[in-house]
Amino acid sequence: MARSDELENVWKEGMAREAEPAPLTGKDLQTIVASRVRKEVKKVSEFVWAAIVYQIILYSFLAHTFIRHWGDMKIMLLCLAGAACYIPLTVALIRRTRTLFRRPSEAPGSVVPDVFRKVEDEYARLADFFRFKRRMDWIGVPVSCAIIVLVTFTLFVEGGIEGNPLAGLAVFALWVGLSLIAIHAENKKRFISPLRHLELVIDDLKRS
Repeated sequence: MARSDELENVWKEGMAREAEPAPLTGKDLQTIVASRVRKEVKKVSEFVWAAIVYQIILYSFLAHTFIRHWGDMKIMLLCLAGAACYIPLTVALIRRTRTLFRRPSEAPGSVVPDVFRKVEDEYARLADFFRFKRRMDWIGVPVSCAIIVLVTFTLFVEGGIEGNPLAGLAVFALWVGLSLIAIHAENKKRFISPLRHLELVIDDLKRS
């Protein structure tokens, strides 16, 4: 009987050890954190691609108008001026995008500090890009709206912008206002929310 009880106790101890979760290794921690970070970075990358597509559309519109109205010096100069005003914004966006998606360098040390440093670096780059985006919005939105309104009024409204200054100003103001509303919602989804989630990740790592 004692032999049977001993075997039963050994069997229970073995089952208890199997039921215990395996300890979290440094590699497991790194995988979990990397997955959470990638999820937030993906939201920002969606904005970057959307911004690039928007600029391609804008340049295509100007190029199409320029070619279609070849010989009309006023429209051709207007298209060239619009492209010249927007090219610096495109160059700045490309440079910032390279910085945003550069591969972080590895740093020596234990796993948790290394993961912590990577998340902090990711957070700093996203926050810096968000500050750049807000500055770019205040410049790029009025510029792009002005280009589209000027070209549209010149092509399709009798008298152009000179003959309809109040209407042109009203359309410009409406377009800018709608753009700012859309940008506010976009910033909340693509930047503010990911940054807050990364802050939570950093707090979790600090407590680990």
